[in-house]
Formats: sequence, C-alpha cells, structure tokens
Amino acid sequence: MTSGYRVKTVVLASGERLPVILDREGLPMFAPTVFALTEVRGKNLAASTIGIVLRSVMVFHLFLDGRGIAFDQRLTSGELLSLGEVEDLARLCRLPLTELAALSNLRENKPLNVASLEKVRMRDQKTSTAEVDPDVAASRLRYIRMYLQWLATEHLSRHGLAPSVASRLSETVRLVAEAIDSRIPHGSGRNALGQREGESDEVVAELLRVIDPHSPDNPWRDQHTRHRNALLIHWLLYLGIRIGEALGVRVSDIVAYRKEVTIHRRADDPDDPRRYQPQTKTRARILPMSGTLLAETQAYILNHRSALPYAKKHSYLFVASRTGHPMTLATVGKMFKELRERCPSLPKGLTGHVLRHTWNDAFSKKMDEAGVTPENERQARSYLMGWSPTSNTAAVYTRRYVRNKAKEVSLGLQDQLANKGKKDE
Repeated sequence: MTSGYRVKTVVLASGERLPVILDREGLPMFAPTVFALTEVRGKNLAASTIGIVLRSVMVFHLFLDGRGIAFDQRLTSGELLSLGEVEDLARLCRLPLTELAALSNLRENKPLNVASLEKVRMRDQKTSTAEVDPDVAASRLRYIRMYLQWLATEHLSRHGLAPSVASRLSETVRLVAEAIDSRIPHGSGRNALGQREGESDEVVAELLRVIDPHSPDNPWRDQHTRHRNALLIHWLLYLGIRIGEALGVRVSDIVAYRKEVTIHRRADDPDDPRRYQPQTKTRARILPMSGTLLAETQAYILNHRSALPYAKKHSYLFVASRTGHPMTLATVGKMFKELRERCPSLPKGLTGHVLRHTWNDAFSKKMDEAGVTPENERQARSYLMGWSPTSNTAAVYTRRYVRNKAKEVSLGLQDQLANKGKKDE
C-alpha cells in the first residue's frame, strides 16, 4: 500500500513461500511475522491463506495508526480496546484496502478521531460507495480477534505483570473477543441472485469462436499468445480444473499413449521460479484427455512453446509469450480481462473459475442423460474435481443446472395442475 504497510511474499531457500508484512520503511514487522510463523504457518495453510490473514492484521495496524493507539502500552496496563473502538474497527473492516490506504495517508502527524474516520467513509460518496463482501469483513474480524488474543497471551507470558494487571488483561481479552464476535457478519451478503454460476451453451459457443487462433475476432496478435490462450481455456473448460492446477502442469505430467494428465500437488516447489506459485488446492488425481485436447496440446508444445528458448529450461506446459518463463497467475488474470474488454459479446463476469462452474453444469447434464444414480454421480464428480469423496462442494458449482432443472419441474407442474383444472370444469 502506498506510503503504508504492504504484504510481500518472500521465497525461502526451501522453496516455501512466506508472506510477511512490511512497515512504512519496508522492513518486516516483528509481531505479525512471529504470529504468522507460530500461529498460522504451523497449521499448514497455503501461502495465499497466510497472506489473507496478514492483510487482516494489516487492517488492524492501520486502525491503530489512525486512532493513534500505542497498543503495547495498553497491553502493559491491562487494556485493549473500548467498545467504541471495537465498533469503529468493525466498520473499518468493511472498507476496501484502497479506502484504508487513504485513511492511512490522511493521518499525517495527528491521530484521526471518529469524525475523521467518517470523512473517509463519506469521501467521494457520489462516485464510491463500495464495501467488501460481508464474508471478507467477517474473515478480517476473525483473524484480528485471533491476533489480539495472541498478542495478549504473548504479553502475559513474557512480561512480569502485576497479578491485578494480568487478571485485568485476561478479562479484557475475553470481553473484547466477545465484542468482536458480536459484530462479525453472519452468512454471505450475496443472495441467490448474485451467486456465481456457469455460463450458458450460447456463451460457451461464442467464447470458443472468439478464442479460435484463426478467428478474426481473436483479441491477441501474437501467434504464441493466441494458441496458448486457446489451449489454456480449453483445459479449464474441458477438464474443469482450477487455474492454479493448469499452470502447475508440466509437460512430463502428460502421458500421451494413455491420453492422461496427472494433476499434482507441488506446494512450495523450490524449482518453481514464480514468487506467487500457482497452487493445487484439491487432491492430486489422474484425468483423462480427449484425443482432440491431447492433439492440440502436443501441437502447442511442438510448434509454439518450443520456439521460446527459455521454455527449454523448465518443463511447465504454459509459458509467457516473450520470455518463455512459466506463465503466472497475473498473466491469466490479464488474459481474461482482455477478453472481457475486447470482446463485448462475452459476459463481463467471465473468469477462469466460472469455467469450472460451467464444466460442472455440463457434467450434471451428461450424468442425467446417462441415467447415472445420484450417488455414483457425486463420487465421479468428487474424483474429477479433486474433492473428498464425502464432499458437498458440488452444490456450489451446479447452481445454473439446479436452477434450470427447478424451472423445468416447476413449469411441468404448473401445466399439469392447469390441465387438471380444465378437466374438472
């Protein structure tokens, strides 16, 4: 964040990616770093999750700076936050990080009072009323509560506080934790109308037309970029895998004579040069490849990837067009942004993860047509998606299919009841 704190991911010699908070001088902050190492990293959480935790901690430190609170002094005196400050903190957790950066810059040399904090909220109200999703605000508050409790516990164990002060601090921690809990938003702020769904058959057809390397509407000029992007989207759409899983695939993971690809888990791989390593969040698994997808993949490797000299120094399938380095998550984000901006016929909400939802809708339809039992369908889907055999995650990925199926049943029921009414006349 400009002129303030920021989270940076460092790559250790072992290959582990470790996010840390840097202070205004660009140095790692001691307490948040120890907290991340002892309380978060030890739970084997992904680097991206540790980053989310630390961004929540960063919000808390921005709050302390904005209010001019010397938190170490409060801990020493057995105090934490007043109820008014907890309320203020909860409101702050609903703001985007860009708004919080503005709050940090407003402070200058004097602490912000409540009125000043409200000015930040009201600033440019005509053009900006954005708040983060309630789930994000809830996550921030939970991690801040966890950080507060850890700070207090560390202070109690390392400082010789008088018994009365230690007792007061312990009680204050409990009360503040309860106050934070009572202000955590429960449930998602998104209703059923705003939840992510897969795309329709018409949108899929238009997407495939636009990304065809020979299409006049293809938004990219470079031949490698055209063929790579088309192949990547085909992998996401045809296999239903995550972006991180696709970017982690190596040429050696593909067994051509079996028409298979193995989706591996390679967290903190020291051979991966990307600072923000694409991750496989689900289980490792072997996926079948159609002859068409395999042939397209082999053609990309032989005709386009091989033309980039640096690509010969590593085995990752998808590579950057100019450098030949392994393709990054940021590049994929840019790819979908260009698709949305340059192809007005495509939905504004088109993303790589939407294609995973689209695959699940198509899978449900195919299972229905084949007459597969619900239990067998669930097991097959869980395997192909890399979920636990007992997972109920499918409900998140099949909203469009369920909605269309419900519509079909509802209309059929209406017609049936209407016809019955006519017969009774």
